Amino acid sequence: MTDTADEKTLYQQLGEGAGIAAVVDRLYELIMADDTLAPFFVDTRLPQQKGHMAMFLAAATGGPNAYTGMDLGAAHAGRGISDADFDRVIGHAATALSEAGVDDETIGVVAGALMPLRAQVVTGASVA
Repeated sequence: MTDTADEKTLYQQLGEGAGIAAVVDRLYELIMADDTLAPFFVDTRLPQQKGHMAMFLAAATGGPNAYTGMDLGAAHAGRGISDADFDRVIGHAATALSEAGVDDETIGVVAGALMPLRAQVVTGASVA
């Protein structure tokens, strides 16, 4: 017999929309407290940015709706985002997930789902 937890989508394991929204809120708290990453968001409308990130994560983890935001490559073009910057965001995401009670294995799955996006997000040397 299969464990019902194994049958849940990653979206469900993360607490669906409300759980993802809480993780995204904490993620941006961590990003904005990071002297290296915060400058990337100086001219960003954070409520809208958080909404796009939550929509993206929901879609990427098996949620009911498709991501309809801007193409990631276009959204990050010319921003000067480095591999190290990308890694810092992934680290903050892992922290936000851990603080939300997500187990290490699931955090690894989420991080693994985000890693292929590196090529679309990394656009050059850090601006900081």
